[in-house]
Amino acid sequence: MAWSVRWTKFISFMEPIVNLEETPGKMVGKIKRRTPAEAVEWMVRQFHAMGLKLPYPKGVYRFKTFEEANEWERKHEIAAAVKRLRDHQP
Repeated sequence: MAWSVRWTKFISFMEPIVNLEETPGKMVGKIKRRTPAEAVEWMVRQFHAMGLKLPYPKGVYRFKTFEEANEWERKHEIAAAVKRLRDHQP
């Protein structure tokens, strides 16, 4: 027998898992919808609860170029990494 013939015979003997004639039940619970600002605040709280901290100071920053923004970001990430390493050394 060819592979496809055996496979179709196997499928024909299988019982359906879901009863398609039955209407699905109600869903229990809801997913809380958050605004983007609430989502960011929630993530920051989760980071702090895990003992993590964002490497950037709070606030709004304006940069003239993307290079200037990248340099500022890199400087703060490196400072946070150095502080983390310094805190974990005996």
